[in-house]
Amino acid sequence: MSEKVGPTSIKQWLYFEKALQFHAKAEDWQALEKVNSKMISALTAAGKPSNRQQLLARRSLAAVHQAVVKQLEQAKAKLAIEMSQFQQQQDGLAAYQLTQLSGEDYD
Repeated sequence: MSEKVGPTSIKQWLYFEKALQFHAKAEDWQALEKVNSKMISALTAAGKPSNRQQLLARRSLAAVHQAVVKQLEQAKAKLAIEMSQFQQQQDGLAAYQLTQLSGEDYD
């Protein structure tokens, strides 16, 4: 499995899998984006799989990639909720500060 088959070895597809998983787990989105770009370039350069082993390796990579995309979507949704909560807190704080300032005028 480690010998070259076409322009990209099966080991290289496994490397991409592990790198995607590693950076997704670390929530290092910039590094993940770089790995994704390199993976896309490698897939484009490699063309269609030339044998069953290559096909299986790419299917495995596709499954890992899909799981990482799902994790990213979940992180995005979580961040959206946190941002909304933060905005609501800021609005409440601003309203509180406004009532504090207007109350001082009457003291």
